[in-house]
Amino acid sequence: MNHRGNNQTPLLASLLLTGFASTGTSVIWNGLPFIAKRDYSFSETQNLALYLLIGLLYVPGALSSGKVIRFIEQYVSTRSFLAVILSIETVVCLLPLFFSGPWVIWVAGGVAGFCSAWLWPIVESYLVAGRHGADMRRVIGWWNIVWMVAVAAVMFAMAPLMTSHASMVIVGLGAMNLCALFVLPWYRKNPSAHEVSKAKQHVPRVYKDLLCGARVLLPLSYVINGVFAPLLPFVLSGLLVDIAWQTPLAAVWMLARVGATGWMWKTGGWHGRWSVLWFAIGSMALGFVLILSAPNLAILAFGLALFGIGMGVTYYAALYYAMAVGNAEVDAAGKHEALIGSGYMIGPIIGLVTIQVADSSQVHSFQTLIYAILFLIALSIGALAVFGKKAR
Repeated sequence: MNHRGNNQTPLLASLLLTGFASTGTSVIWNGLPFIAKRDYSFSETQNLALYLLIGLLYVPGALSSGKVIRFIEQYVSTRSFLAVILSIETVVCLLPLFFSGPWVIWVAGGVAGFCSAWLWPIVESYLVAGRHGADMRRVIGWWNIVWMVAVAAVMFAMAPLMTSHASMVIVGLGAMNLCALFVLPWYRKNPSAHEVSKAKQHVPRVYKDLLCGARVLLPLSYVINGVFAPLLPFVLSGLLVDIAWQTPLAAVWMLARVGATGWMWKTGGWHGRWSVLWFAIGSMALGFVLILSAPNLAILAFGLALFGIGMGVTYYAALYYAMAVGNAEVDAAGKHEALIGSGYMIGPIIGLVTIQVADSSQVHSFQTLIYAILFLIALSIGALAVFGKKAR
């Protein structure tokens, strides 16, 4: 990609846009199952199908982001393209104001999901282009904290609307995208240049192998999330949690993710270490089992926290190694986002298949689903071991 202009976009501008736009990420990937169940009476199967649709749209969007930018930059700036994406999301989120019926949530979720697949690779490229080593780690740390806090905050903000007008959360998402549009004047027209020769000084050889390992865990983390997120409203209802408290409780894993990310941001000992990835997969595996088999709220909260810690570690490591090795290009960020989308796509498929093959006594206990995900985790452990051995 040809970067025009040498000045970096101010970090504050990147963080403000990220904070506003991340409210959409939260609603799309975490809030929609609760809205769909509350206002449109979606079942477990319908919620999983909704997630599958968004994942199917997200993957090609993320993979095509670099090619799309290279094409459109012949005519308009990258900043202008960001404005178009945010404007489309704003408009589609207004649908619940004028229409009713289940199709609204399918359209809003699908269009917003596809737009996000183009949005985030561009935002990530703006964030790290022209930054290296400690400076790159610093801005990625700030960025992770901002978007993860925004995602968790939305789940608390949704609570008052869940008892009567849950679909209005989608309208609020449109308002936040509108706020993000007003940040764009502080963005440069295009991401700044990223000196490849300088970048190589900050990228040890082991980073490439660690990137492979992190890219095993990244889609796995979103497969797990893509399985339990659509089902979490039903798990919480089964534990007799009042609807007004369900979204704040669902945010437990998001808050734990913030803590894990904050630790990685402030400590540098994890760079270049395989043990961090092993810890992450163990934490996510145990957390997942506890989430879907929890007999009470205490066990559920503990499982959510464990999963959140493992997911936070995985995400931070995967993004850092991707942008360091990939020279901060939109393509590198696009691959990162595509892996996330593939997880969100595969997770619901596994959920839908296991619900179909499970007998009636196992559907609500999720026993078959747990076994299927544990098998996938075992395969991922094997792949991680292969990459780790190769790096020695």
